[in-house]
Amino acid sequence: MIINLFVVVFTLKGLHNILFSNDGLQNSIKWIIFSFILGYRTFTIIPGLMIHPIEVFTYAAILRVMIFRETKYYNMPVSITLLGMFFVLTLIIDCLSRFHIFVILEFKSAFILYLLFFLMQYIYLTERYLKQTLKVYLVMGSLISVLGICEYIFPSTVSLIFNFQSQNQFSNEGISFHRLAFLFWGTHLAANLIPPVFPILLFLKAKKDRITANNYVLTFLILVNLFSIYLSGNRISWLNLTVMLLLTIIHYKNQLLPKLKPYILILITAFIVYIYSQPVEGRYFSIFKALTGQIDQKYDSSGANRMAKARMALESIKSNPLGTGWSSQGWVHSDLLQISSTIGIIPGIIFLYSLISSFLKLLIKYIQLESVENTSLFIGSCLMVYILVSLILNGNILIVQCGAPLALLWALMRSYSQSILIKKIL
Repeated sequence: MIINLFVVVFTLKGLHNILFSNDGLQNSIKWIIFSFILGYRTFTIIPGLMIHPIEVFTYAAILRVMIFRETKYYNMPVSITLLGMFFVLTLIIDCLSRFHIFVILEFKSAFILYLLFFLMQYIYLTERYLKQTLKVYLVMGSLISVLGICEYIFPSTVSLIFNFQSQNQFSNEGISFHRLAFLFWGTHLAANLIPPVFPILLFLKAKKDRITANNYVLTFLILVNLFSIYLSGNRISWLNLTVMLLLTIIHYKNQLLPKLKPYILILITAFIVYIYSQPVEGRYFSIFKALTGQIDQKYDSSGANRMAKARMALESIKSNPLGTGWSSQGWVHSDLLQISSTIGIIPGIIFLYSLISSFLKLLIKYIQLESVENTSLFIGSCLMVYILVSLILNGNILIVQCGAPLALLWALMRSYSQSILIKKIL
């Protein structure tokens, strides 16, 4: 009851700030990020149709744009505009031919991608604003980690506070691993929001932010988020973390932070040693086996099911290249296949093209640009890798609180890339 009251007060406070304060539009992105901590908590509009505070703040910000005719700073990517048109067209067809409340639910969860890109056109991006926004994400991601670890250490106390029953054990063929369920958030998928914390910490360290100025605080934040991801048992998060750390070690030009790579290597080595002391190393390596189509049943309880759904989606795409409509495929566990099978192969190709082009633009600019923006562009490239892996290999868009963080970071990095280009022209 207290938690629900807090969500209501929080949402009303955010709405008031977005709609009526002078800098409400700029603050809207921060309020949306604040909402990431709320997890599954939604408002019921009609039976079966829920709306998350993330959506409430997004709609409010867009309403402000329309009412006050806010200044537009950046252009909407053509690919995202086309994708949004396909989303709406499929909804119209579904409403006329096979309407169900789940059609609306899946559409609005996916359409948040277009809305956040639309909103980001009107947010004036400076280095200072980017820094403040990423700091908010760091705080929310770290708070999810802290609450998750508290759930693991004090399950009874946290269950009492958030009113849930802790069920945090993964067991398969004698292999037992106590994994976090993040039940205060609603699902173990909360771990998917944590990997961006690490490139953000690198960015803040390079910018000499107060949060990372103290190496003890920096190490604490790294370890808390690292162990939270480990304890989640979420293999997509493990994969994201592995790829981003490898990218940092191999490619990052560490003139600004000359001791960065040894520091990371020490932490990673200690972490790997710890993993090998636990009954979970097989589950970690099962990630890479699954990517090659080899399902290790001993450690991978869901891989076969995911592979079967992916094959069903591919067969559906072959037989129905124009898509089968919203809420017709279930949960495919890949947003790329989800979009391709539900609204058509052409939108799927547009979606993939937009993802890859956004990543390549940031990476190419990072390689070419030798200036203070260099670290910012590298962080943007890391975040785009995280977004690519998440949207291609995992299912996110069916749940707003999972899909919106990816969409927002994507739109933020895309606009930041445009802002650097504009500065160079000027």
